[in-house]
Amino acid sequence: MPNVHENAVKIPAFKELHANPLGNSIEVAKHRQMENEMVHFHEQRKLSTKSSVAEGKFDPKMRTIDPKFYPQVPRGNVKDTYKSQSGKEVKKVKVADPYRGLENATENATKQFVEEINNFSQRYLEASPFHQKLKENLTDMWNYESFFTPEFYGNLFYYHHNSGLQNQRVLYQTKSLNSTGKVFLDPNTLSKDGTTAVTMESFSDDGTVFAYGISEKGSESITVKFKKSNGDDLPDQLKNLQDTAIEWVSDGSKVLGVFYSNYAKRSGDELSKHSMFFHKMGTDSKKDISVVPNNDQPNGLTYGQVSEDGRFLFVIKVADDKNTQMLYTDLSEINYNFTGPLKLTPLFDQADADYQMIDSDNKSVLVYTNIDAPQYKLIRVSLKGGTKQTPQVVIPEDPKQLLRFVYPVDEDKLLVCYMKDVKDALYVHDLNSGQMLYQIELPFGSVIMDSSISRNDDVFAYKRFSKFFFKIESFVSPFTIFYADFAKYEKGEHVQLEVFRQGKVPEMMESKEFTVEQVFYASKDGTPVPMFVAHRTDMKLNGNNPVLLTGYGGFDENILPSFYVDYIMFIQHFGGVVATANIRGGGEYGEKWHEQGMLDKKQNVFDDFIAAAEYLINKKYTKSSKLAIFGASNGGLLTAVCSQQRPDLFGAVITQLGLLDMLRFNKLGIGSDWVSEYGDPDNATDFSYIYKYSPLQQLSVTPGKQWPATLLLSADHDDLVDVSHTLKYTAQLYHLLHTQAESWQRNPVVAKILVDQGHAFTGTPTEKKIKEKVDIYTFIARALELEWTE
Repeated sequence: MPNVHENAVKIPAFKELHANPLGNSIEVAKHRQMENEMVHFHEQRKLSTKSSVAEGKFDPKMRTIDPKFYPQVPRGNVKDTYKSQSGKEVKKVKVADPYRGLENATENATKQFVEEINNFSQRYLEASPFHQKLKENLTDMWNYESFFTPEFYGNLFYYHHNSGLQNQRVLYQTKSLNSTGKVFLDPNTLSKDGTTAVTMESFSDDGTVFAYGISEKGSESITVKFKKSNGDDLPDQLKNLQDTAIEWVSDGSKVLGVFYSNYAKRSGDELSKHSMFFHKMGTDSKKDISVVPNNDQPNGLTYGQVSEDGRFLFVIKVADDKNTQMLYTDLSEINYNFTGPLKLTPLFDQADADYQMIDSDNKSVLVYTNIDAPQYKLIRVSLKGGTKQTPQVVIPEDPKQLLRFVYPVDEDKLLVCYMKDVKDALYVHDLNSGQMLYQIELPFGSVIMDSSISRNDDVFAYKRFSKFFFKIESFVSPFTIFYADFAKYEKGEHVQLEVFRQGKVPEMMESKEFTVEQVFYASKDGTPVPMFVAHRTDMKLNGNNPVLLTGYGGFDENILPSFYVDYIMFIQHFGGVVATANIRGGGEYGEKWHEQGMLDKKQNVFDDFIAAAEYLINKKYTKSSKLAIFGASNGGLLTAVCSQQRPDLFGAVITQLGLLDMLRFNKLGIGSDWVSEYGDPDNATDFSYIYKYSPLQQLSVTPGKQWPATLLLSADHDDLVDVSHTLKYTAQLYHLLHTQAESWQRNPVVAKILVDQGHAFTGTPTEKKIKEKVDIYTFIARALELEWTE
């Protein structure tokens, strides 16, 4: 979002201003009116020399809060006019946006409001007797040794390790997995407060050069630096990259350079034309040129994948969140002295499905795709066959389970993971025929921590290596890293898994004292929805247990039964139940499951989550006054909407980094990238369904009815979901409670803006992670009136 005047609209270019004299005069008049309203907003703010918190005695030790104590901010008179279409009828809808000024984070008015709500929430949270207890307990439980999946490059192993409370994990280099090795990169030395993080890493195929991206204070924008495997730093730097990936190029004896992705156009905070560039090692990155420009999809994404043999570059153009186009070029015909764009050959006509390159040889490429296969399949495409060819199906779609990922390994094999009802099964297939050879047994209830086909640091498997590694987790097991080596076995023998490292949390009950179950419940329209439920084995179904229900429901994301220390603490010391609902909009059952929870079907997501809460109450796990819900990002949208549609159902609502102004989400942060998921509020048809659930616009209070206890969290360096979503929602909710519900509303509603943090939990210093969790569970404990047990 550009750093514009807080109530200003973007004026069209000069030539556009003269295209329609009447229309443009209206736009200019509207612009001037909004500027005047913005000035009025700031004048009102400056007139207030005292804190906007009401005079009186606010006692933070009390569980309840009188709305008169909530911080207030002056309201503006901004109104936007939208078009809404239902059938053939189109009508204009005027929507007030009284807190538009809070979209400008640099204005003193916004800074003052942030300071006031932070001071207010901190007083309330720290006054709780739980606060210090939770801080001590979570710190103790968090202090366990963490290992991450090893990787193997150039005859050296690399792995990440955190001794327990280090703010950032450390990368080690070793010649043998049996030795600790030496520190290769320690991000903890890059800043005193731990807010400098390494959020991207990549090794050249020969292991001689390492690239790492540095993020400051939670920013999505990174600087990529390079170093040799002997530890020597290289002078090359790639600055101000976002949504990037590194692909290496070498001539067989040395690294020549890297392909990388970045935005070609920047206007303030607004990014567009995500393109691919080439950087030649040893040169100034300012001379890098775009080799795959993005002129046809200005809001799309462009990434590269170099084949494992280094011959081909496959270009993936992401048109929206679910469709990609795949093209390629033969790198053996290129001298890397680029003067312009690469000549690319399309493998498929258009971006009509998800296409990901898995492996290639001189004649063909293996592609993981959901074209005519919502549960995904693996196909082989001839490089010379043209876009009209009929690909060979290597692994057909299984309509009963999701083909979750595929990795080539040991030259002629495939490591294949299927997910059925959110439970993983791992197999070895023949690379050429696709035939399933055998299953590798996994511990019951565990999932492989790899959320997509893209390579990450939870699975390590390459065609050229006989070894592979992967990490699993469950609700009650922090991690187990397995590895296997095909070279140890004769042809035809089944490979056996060995444990590399296993996590153990101090002061955690034995696993047998926990129970994890999977249940299925019916949503509003009868659709069966799975949900994992974890609790103490001795829990009684008496309707009085505190429950924390979580969900996400969007972007084709799989929400897996993962391990979190705070869940264990909640179960162990509050006698709590943790439930994760795998609602529609996610990817647990393939693209159809996703499509049933996006665009005009978004209400299904909210219905699924509400039905999960009703199930937990009906089955006597809990009651509404003991039920807390948590969601972050798209999940924050989920919890906000559900708290509005069924405020009677929840005892506490935690909305973190939520998308709360859905009429302007496409103008804030990188929201324009998400129009394919939610729709376009500036489109009359899309507006009609977005407006119905947009949390900011649907805020209202019911006479005599309590608003559920609510904690709103955001971050000042969130480049994805702008902090103004939370600020505007908080201001409007405080205004309504103060002006319309002061005589009866007593449930606490507090907000906190996290400082020097961004959108992702990854990269956030451990100290800040713990502090954040302490605040969340302090609030839950107060709201649900819980008791601590040792």
